[in-house]
Amino acid sequence: MYTVVSDAFGRRRKGKPEAHAAFRPLTADWIRQAREEAGRPATAPWQLVAVKAPALPRTRHSEPERDPLTPWEASVIATYQVAFNRQASTTALLVPHLVAEQLLACASDDMPVQRLAPDGSALPAEVLLEQWDHEGLTRS
Repeated sequence: MYTVVSDAFGRRRKGKPEAHAAFRPLTADWIRQAREEAGRPATAPWQLVAVKAPALPRTRHSEPERDPLTPWEASVIATYQVAFNRQASTTALLVPHLVAEQLLACASDDMPVQRLAPDGSALPAEVLLEQWDHEGLTRS
């Protein structure tokens, strides 16, 4: 922070000490808030979520293929995938709570999404994914 203020003032000296003094309490408050956040236990745990990838739409020979997933959905699947069922085109994702909420909010008939093991089952993700009935949106 010191260099930011110094660079902004350049060679001028008028007001520079006051600016440095004003930054000290500001940064002290930021540091205090960051330490408080770091000391808090995580209240939103990671969640296991099942997603059925939508089928690629058929295109004519000259048409470019269109990915039915948004860039955000594709990156979430690529980043958080822990299990995959090729025959059912389903994948299990271990995602942070807020990502799970966003996925559940954008679920559709083309891309069903559901929490796996909401009851805290200790079965492996592969088994839970095989048991997931995405047609009825319930695990069998």
